Amino acid sequence: MEDEIYLSTDQVSSGNFLDTILNLDLTFLQIWLVRVGENPFATMWYAFVYGGWVILLFLFYKAVTTLWLVRVQSIAAKKKKFILLAIDVPRLSEQTVKAVENMFAHMAGAHSPVGSWSEKWLEGKTQDPISFEIISIEGHVQYLIRCLDKLRDLVEASVYAQYPEAEITQVEDYAQAVPSEYPDDTYECFGTEMTNVTNDVYPLKSYLDFEHGLTGEYKDPLAVMLEAFSRLGPGEQAWYQIIYIPIDQKEYKKKAQAEILNLKGEKPKVKKNIVEQALDLPIQGMGVAGDVLFGADGASEKKKEEKPMSKMMTLTPGERGTIEAIERKMGKIQGQCKIRFLYIAKKEVFSKAKILQSFVGSIKQFNTNDLQALKPEGKKVGVNGTLIWFKNKRNNRRKEKLVSAYRSRSGWMGLEPFHLGTDELASLWHLPVVLNVKAPQLKKTEAKKVEPPINLPFA
Repeated sequence: MEDEIYLSTDQVSSGNFLDTILNLDLTFLQIWLVRVGENPFATMWYAFVYGGWVILLFLFYKAVTTLWLVRVQSIAAKKKKFILLAIDVPRLSEQTVKAVENMFAHMAGAHSPVGSWSEKWLEGKTQDPISFEIISIEGHVQYLIRCLDKLRDLVEASVYAQYPEAEITQVEDYAQAVPSEYPDDTYECFGTEMTNVTNDVYPLKSYLDFEHGLTGEYKDPLAVMLEAFSRLGPGEQAWYQIIYIPIDQKEYKKKAQAEILNLKGEKPKVKKNIVEQALDLPIQGMGVAGDVLFGADGASEKKKEEKPMSKMMTLTPGERGTIEAIERKMGKIQGQCKIRFLYIAKKEVFSKAKILQSFVGSIKQFNTNDLQALKPEGKKVGVNGTLIWFKNKRNNRRKEKLVSAYRSRSGWMGLEPFHLGTDELASLWHLPVVLNVKAPQLKKTEAKKVEPPINLPFA
């Protein structure tokens, strides 16, 4: 038969054993290609019978388990109650952005790991996000936090601990008052998500980079966005949202350490599993037997490998600074985050240029060319004017998805979340530093609350 191949004694002993094996592989490949050309269905069946069914079984298993997980999580989500809290701070408050960083560190206590198999696969337990928002409704600017009802005490305690005179009020969800389907007869919509440019272990600039080194004066990078928000007129709305998902810190720490070792030119230590250790035992045994039979001073002594010089000795000051920046970020509490922006207005006043450039410019103040940067994403999620095929239809679908993701404060719709530390979060979302922000319609409490005098007479 044409597919029966034999090795002769001459072929094996001639010293061309490797060439013979390579020729055999080529022969088998030729036979396989001939069979595929003659009967592809028979070839597919042959592949399925001899191992292909394992791949199909694995794909079927993944599909079923994913659908089941989505189902149980959706059922669990319908039972959850979320609330929206409006935060108003006193006009004369002199708190710094550091206070908001402390708030985020406190809210990391919302992390609730999925402990058991039944919690994940039967109860549909997930880590629910907290949404931090700044909105402008016709020029009236408001700070908002959306969370589970059971987390209200945690959120209020975090705010009151830093802003004792703040007012926190539960309000209705403003996002439900705009159309969810586009095109719409009355409203037009533009939206995008901000995404990280490089590996998220690299940090953004933080609020500390905007403080004067000598005077300590703080130039608030969000002042530009707040000013633009306050300039919106009747029929216009702008929404800025940061989704914050508390996480376990171990995985992020491993990721950051791996990047640091890569920058140093070092290889991370890989711990062998039980199977790999078992496979190494015969090789080690042969080495020991060889030493016993031929002696330690055999014909071919093993040369000690010289350790290569550490790359740390040749790093430039900039490269050293990069490693230090990653280490500083690793020292902060991390969370998985998404950043969304929506501008919705009546068609007769719709002008995205009025607000978009100010928003993107405000966020870009935190970017650096050597570390991390954020940019609006238009290839997959955001409304994109450069689309060619079915441009209007595709952009309308994107608008609907963005509005839906924003309304639900979804942590999984849209782009993959990326890591931000508490200092980066506080820089991107913080209550107004009143000495710097002059937005006239930014809502604040008008007076400072004080305790009544202890000698107040009773009626």
